[in-house]
Amino acid sequence: MMKFSWSMSSGYLLVIAMLLGSCTPDSAVSESVTLEATDSAATESVAPLVTPTAGNSAVSDPTTDIAGAAEASAPAEAAQGFGSSLFFCRTAQGKVLEVNDLGSSIQYVFGPEQQPELVLNVPRNEASTYQWEGFGRYESYSVSVPNGNTLYTVFWARDRLNIEQPPEGGVTVEIDGEYVTTVDCATDINHNMIGVDLPPTVL
Repeated sequence: MMKFSWSMSSGYLLVIAMLLGSCTPDSAVSESVTLEATDSAATESVAPLVTPTAGNSAVSDPTTDIAGAAEASAPAEAAQGFGSSLFFCRTAQGKVLEVNDLGSSIQYVFGPEQQPELVLNVPRNEASTYQWEGFGRYESYSVSVPNGNTLYTVFWARDRLNIEQPPEGGVTVEIDGEYVTTVDCATDINHNMIGVDLPPTVL
């Protein structure tokens, strides 16, 4: 297990513990992090991992999985029941990962199916997509959804030369442009990101 820590002048330690096995820079598979402080004063002064934007719903529990981490006083609203699905899967913990095309906005959903931990609705022009260029061994597509200083990139990929290997999917999380973790899909991977009309992702 890899732990990321920072020393703060107030004398406390903020620990982000990656769960679900070990994490490396090339293969970080994690589904939750826990924030801990050594004293009550530190708990009150710890800054949130993610700053919500207008129109987004999130949870106030600081132990929320980082794929759905955000700060808010209200619970997450249920995912919208309209629009078209761009991506859907379930994680090893049984949580759903979704991206929906709602027309004027793109929706990112993460958490238990009946009560998501995070539902983000961002204007369409703020989301972006990577589309496979049509050559090479690996075919991949992704949709990136920003939330303040955090970026969720939901991806699907397959090895075109190994038909026995199932496609992969999941979400990578970046904060302030730095890679933090990846949550992989386990079952029910379904993607419809091919040709989605979004600005191209800047690599």
